[in-house]
Amino acid sequence: MRVAFIWHMHQPFYKDLKTGEYLMPWVRLHGSKDYLDMLLLLDEFPRVKQTFNLVPSLLEQLIDYADHGATDRHLSLSRKRAADLSDEEKTEIADSFFAAHYPTMIKPNPRFNELYHRCHEKTGRSAAHNLTDQDFLDLQFWSNAVWIDPTLRTEKKIKALYRRGRDYSEEDKNHLLDYQFDILRRVIPAYRDRRSAGKIEVSFSPYYHPILPLLVDSDAARMAIPNIVLPRRRFAHPEDANTQVEQAVAYYRQLVGGECLGMWPSEGSVSEAILPILHRHGIRWIATDEEIYYASTNHPIAKQRIPDQPLDGIHRPYWVGGDDNRIGMLFRDHRLSDKVGFVYSKWDAEKAADDFLSELHKLAEVYEKAGVDALVSVILDGENAWEYYPNDGTDFLRALYGRLERDKRIETVLPTEVFSGKEAIKPLPFLFSGSWINHDFRVWIGHEEDNAAWDLLGATSEQLVDFLTAYPDFDKAKEELAWKEIYIAEGSDWCWWYGEEHQTEFFEIFDYLFRKHLQNVWETIGLEPPVTLMRPIRKLSRQIGMQEPTDFITPIIDGRQSDFFEWFGAGRVECHKLGGAMHRVDAKIHEIMFGYDDDFVYFRFDFEKDAVIDREKSTLLIDLVCEEKHVVEITSSGAVLKKQTDGGYEPVPMEVKSDWGRLVEVALPRDAAKCEREKRLYFAVSVKETEKVVERWPEANYIFMDLPNRGETLFWQV
Repeated sequence: MRVAFIWHMHQPFYKDLKTGEYLMPWVRLHGSKDYLDMLLLLDEFPRVKQTFNLVPSLLEQLIDYADHGATDRHLSLSRKRAADLSDEEKTEIADSFFAAHYPTMIKPNPRFNELYHRCHEKTGRSAAHNLTDQDFLDLQFWSNAVWIDPTLRTEKKIKALYRRGRDYSEEDKNHLLDYQFDILRRVIPAYRDRRSAGKIEVSFSPYYHPILPLLVDSDAARMAIPNIVLPRRRFAHPEDANTQVEQAVAYYRQLVGGECLGMWPSEGSVSEAILPILHRHGIRWIATDEEIYYASTNHPIAKQRIPDQPLDGIHRPYWVGGDDNRIGMLFRDHRLSDKVGFVYSKWDAEKAADDFLSELHKLAEVYEKAGVDALVSVILDGENAWEYYPNDGTDFLRALYGRLERDKRIETVLPTEVFSGKEAIKPLPFLFSGSWINHDFRVWIGHEEDNAAWDLLGATSEQLVDFLTAYPDFDKAKEELAWKEIYIAEGSDWCWWYGEEHQTEFFEIFDYLFRKHLQNVWETIGLEPPVTLMRPIRKLSRQIGMQEPTDFITPIIDGRQSDFFEWFGAGRVECHKLGGAMHRVDAKIHEIMFGYDDDFVYFRFDFEKDAVIDREKSTLLIDLVCEEKHVVEITSSGAVLKKQTDGGYEPVPMEVKSDWGRLVEVALPRDAAKCEREKRLYFAVSVKETEKVVERWPEANYIFMDLPNRGETLFWQV
């Protein structure tokens, strides 16, 4: 059986073209952690082939750092001598230099972990005043050092610096930062060389990562959601979609060499209307999610894999489009892809690789019996997943690639090989308009914030066209710059963060950047930006993904909603709103509710309506953090409270009420929460299946609730 892996590498366009400054450091930091190491690791396995989808605007930013001296605030603060930092700069560093996944990037490094706890015992100015110049120097070092992949820490002096762990000099720090830039300079040549050798395939996305079907016509969103509320002004600019693809393939020739034959349309977003544009520019294959296949063929959306039956249709290549614009199509197996993206990071690397191969072998056996030459497509984010893995995913990938290298039953292939061979490939008569998320475009259009962004984009684009029509001799360099700002603003990243689907602590910066790109258009052509571009689109007052409790509750613990009002005053979190830079499809928990009265703290978990959960093999875990750490283990037979000790977790002799019916309800005695001094209780919820954690909410943090003293209230009375 054949397997096609496609790793998607992308970052938003963080640069303000007016000032030349990058407002966030993620291109630089991911650039030294996630792009080069993927190739060096693959070199160890000659039989394993992989495809890497690179976004042109990401590569443009990498080149800007590597060759043109680009900088960002994090880099400027890192470069500055620790002894010369102002009080304000020290406060900023103490507040912002720990933006990394704590369990895998901070905690394993003792000095970084020490500084983390010292800064988080206090916040802001008080934390900064708690640190010495040497502390700040070590913090500058480690805030960059954890973003260099472990496989790239082999250079002699670099290796010695990591081994030392603390007490760095300014020379040490600058050597590390210079080495980071050396890595950035190696990235693009490495992809070009391995592509030329036939080891990998390199595909691109449209230049600034736009949602192509919505550029062609925003009404494309109605196919999946007929009653969706669209922006006031219809956005229909197929010429912009054409430019985004045209610029991408031209950049491919310049950087990679040869012709760009494949493309992951941004967010797997497809429609029949984009096929002629792609074909015109030489694109011969694209890919999207399996749900687009089901929607295109009127099949029910498959939520649960049947082990001994093939999922009809998704594990084979297709032709889409007519005879004049025929393009190959792959459909992403989102269950297998999401296992790599979200599940295996919590497993032992060897067991995770075994599980993945076991999944492939089950499919291979079924398809071999059916006489089908199957092709399984595993497509996912190639950078954001790894920070949740120990050792940046190296152990898992090495274990996975090693098994694929030795396995005679599984063959890794490149998409262009599939579509340029002699295989008889079936046509798909109709292509549904949608993205890889829920086969629709709801993430990017339909919410009032998304629609406001589209209206501002449309108004600015129309103003630019009107201006250039009135002034045909306008400066061509400025005209090109103005259009570049438009194309950047058409990127999918801005609306990814608008609406309620995804959350980030940086949403104010994303909101500002989107509006700044549009402001720059007006200023470039000598006009004053309208006041609507000065006001935030994002509702700043909104709690990130959470509604806090509004009243005491005392629900009946019976595994069902006994009364409409029993959870009425509870806090609640819809789990999909806790999503970040990645998005998972197969979540089991839909909503978490929580609250309290004088005697108990209450939790309720509602499942996704299509979730399939074997209660006999599943456990829900509530991790509790206050003055002590506890965990509540919930099964179909009851709940047990355990306390963390030096040796692990030990049972606590205290009754926890629970009932697992249509939903799960839990009543935890307040005394068990151990929040007498600290009034804030932090918690997270996990699902275990056969002793393996398959999901956690939030992925990397905690939800919290503030507990009043007994007989007191935190709620405003009106």
